[in-house]
Amino acid sequence: MIDAGLGEMHVNSLLSAMNIPTIPPKSIKCREREIVPHLADMAEETCRKSLEEEVRLSDGNLTASFDGAWQKRGTGRAYNSLTGHATLIGESTKKCLGFSVMRKRCRICTNARKKGVPPRKHACSCSSAKSMEPAMACEMLQDIMNTGKQVNTLVMDNDSTTIARVKATVDPNIRKKCNYSNHTRKGFTGKLVDMSNTFKALKNVKVRGHVERCFMYCVKQNQHSLKKICKRLFLICMVNITNVGHGAGVKNQATYKPRNLPYGKPLTDQPLRVALEDLLKYMLEKSRNWPL
Repeated sequence: MIDAGLGEMHVNSLLSAMNIPTIPPKSIKCREREIVPHLADMAEETCRKSLEEEVRLSDGNLTASFDGAWQKRGTGRAYNSLTGHATLIGESTKKCLGFSVMRKRCRICTNARKKGVPPRKHACSCSSAKSMEPAMACEMLQDIMNTGKQVNTLVMDNDSTTIARVKATVDPNIRKKCNYSNHTRKGFTGKLVDMSNTFKALKNVKVRGHVERCFMYCVKQNQHSLKKICKRLFLICMVNITNVGHGAGVKNQATYKPRNLPYGKPLTDQPLRVALEDLLKYMLEKSRNWPL
């Protein structure tokens, strides 16, 4: 209930559906204040043990993966979620090394401002929705440094704000390793879904999935060479739309059969090929910012 951000109404709705007597809000809050400190202590102890194991397996060269999320999804233009959370995952153990939760508003601070008095001592973790992710990254990395250990490499998405804040306030020597494949796949799939409004073939989930797999195979297999990515991206159109030409990246062109395309045959929509080529040009321009 606490981690999911559910309140008294959600809990009582669940209890009512299970034919269990409901519980008043004050009782929930009292039990929450009793339980939460113990849950937090257990979580912090687990993270501490995982950190020691990660340091032992990595021989002191600590690499961790970081990412944050919000209860309400950011659109790129509006970040107005009231809460946010983030985790730090060790590369060797794949276990949680740290976690952080922040909120946009604090009732204690708000009431103190209304009364014109300083707020009483409490655990406050307020921040704006957009600045939550950098703040949570700095908080977790600083907590690790306070234990006498240090994260040398941070694996994260292509977020320049977070790494700049970390270098400015925590460790100027930390290295960033960008994990771009997940966001790249999401962006490419979203473009294909938009194109499905124009091209009927892309309404087929299997067709979209086939084109997406071809694209991600190309990126993954040639991620250290931009020149190879340029060459392979446009072969996707040659293999999957109209006739397969020589040098299309297929070893045995006589027996090649795209199993996920309708009837196991290449598509024949020339306007779709032109649109896909334009999309691949767009993705190619974005690939110049990837850490190859």
